[in-house]
Amino acid sequence: MLSDAELLLGLGRHLAAYTISTAHAALEALQFAGQVYEMAWRLRNSQVSTAGRIQAIGVEAHIGSRILDRDVLPTMEQMGWVECRRDPDGVLISLEALIPPNDQLVDDAGRLLDVLLATPVQRAALELIRATSRQPLTVTSAVEIASVHGEEAAEQALRHLVAIGLVRRIELEVDRPVVFNPNIWTSDPALSKAALRAEDARANTEVGALIDEVAALPGLPEKHVQSTEKKWVDFAVSQGLVERSLVQTSTGEEEGFLFAPHLKRDAFGVGSADPSGHVRQMVGSMIYATTFATTYRLRSPGAFLYALIRNGEAGNVPNIATDYAMLELAGTIKVETGSWGKAARMVLLQTDVAETALDIIDSRGRSRGAVGSLQALGEQRAYSHIERERARMATATETHDEDQARLIAALRDATSGGVFGA
Repeated sequence: MLSDAELLLGLGRHLAAYTISTAHAALEALQFAGQVYEMAWRLRNSQVSTAGRIQAIGVEAHIGSRILDRDVLPTMEQMGWVECRRDPDGVLISLEALIPPNDQLVDDAGRLLDVLLATPVQRAALELIRATSRQPLTVTSAVEIASVHGEEAAEQALRHLVAIGLVRRIELEVDRPVVFNPNIWTSDPALSKAALRAEDARANTEVGALIDEVAALPGLPEKHVQSTEKKWVDFAVSQGLVERSLVQTSTGEEEGFLFAPHLKRDAFGVGSADPSGHVRQMVGSMIYATTFATTYRLRSPGAFLYALIRNGEAGNVPNIATDYAMLELAGTIKVETGSWGKAARMVLLQTDVAETALDIIDSRGRSRGAVGSLQALGEQRAYSHIERERARMATATETHDEDQARLIAALRDATSGGVFGA
C-alpha cells in the first residue's frame, strides 16, 4: 500500500507543475508537506551544513530561499528533524540535520499533517490517490473509502484530483462513473467495466487486497496467495485486474504466477508495461526454479540472472533442459548442451527482458512498507511531470515549412470562424 510519505512527496512535485488554480490552492498544504519531505530526504545523511549549502540544496529541490527559510526549515525544526543556528538578526548560519531513522521518517507523515493542520479535503485526497492507484473504482466506492474525513470533503477532493490529472473519470454506464489513477491504469474501457463488475460482485475489498499482495511480490506463485480465496483470484484475472503467467515444463508440470498489469506502480509517473509477456514469463520461470523445482533448486534467481546478463550464458544442470521450454519458445533464451551428462546451459537472446526481470526480482518484497516507501521516495527524485514532458517533446519536434504553413492556415481559419470567441 502506498504510504502517506510517498503520496506527499509525489503530490508535491506534481502540483509544482501546475499554475495556481482552485484545486492547487485547496491542496496547498500537501504540496508544502512534499517540500518538507524533499528536504528531509536530501539531508538524511548530512550532519552540519552551512547556510549556503542548505540554500543550494533548496534550489536543486526547486524550493525558493524565502519559502525555505521562513516555512520549510521552521516546520522541520518543529518536527525535530533539524536544528537551525541563526545570528541575532535571525539569519541562518548553519543547520544540524537530525533526520530520524528511515522507518520513522516515513511513519512521521501523519504527525507532519497534524503540524500543518491538514484539512479534511486534503486528507481525503491522499486516501483517494491511494485507493484509485490500487484499482479502478466506481465514484461511489471511491468516495466511500475517503468519507472517513467526511462525504463532502471526499467529493471535493475527488473533483480537485480530477482537475489536476491525478484521477481520471469515465462513464460507461449511466450514473455509474469509474475513477482511476491514469498514471497506473490505462483508459481501456475493459478496466472500467471490471470495476463495475467488482462492485456488483461486492469484491472490491478482496480484489484490492490481492492487487496489493501481488504488487508487493511480482510473480507471486498462485498457490501462495494469502490475501483472498482462489475464486477472487480467478475473478481478478478474468477481469484483467491481475495477470497470470503460466510456466510449463517439458515434463508436464505447470504453475501459475501473478503480476499486477503495470508491474511496478508509480502513482505520479508512467508505470512499466510488458505487452509481450516475456518479462513476466522470465520472472515466473526464475521463481518456479526457486520454489517448485524438485532437483537443482535455484538458490538465488537474482544472482543467476546477473550472471546470465554479464556472461551471456549461465547454468550447467539438467533442469535447464526441462524447466525453461517456454522461455526458449518465446525466443528469450536458447538451451544448449552442458559440460556433463544431461546438463544444459542457458544462453541469453533478449538482454532487455533479462535486465527488467532482474530489476523486478531484486525489488520483490521491497515494494511496500516502510523500507519500500523510502525507496520510492528516493526514486521519485527523478520525477518528471508527464504533461510537461509531452509539452517538451512537442516543442522539440521539428516541423517543415509545409507543415508550418498548414498549421498557420488552420489557425487563421479557426480564429476567423469564431472558435476563440469574440
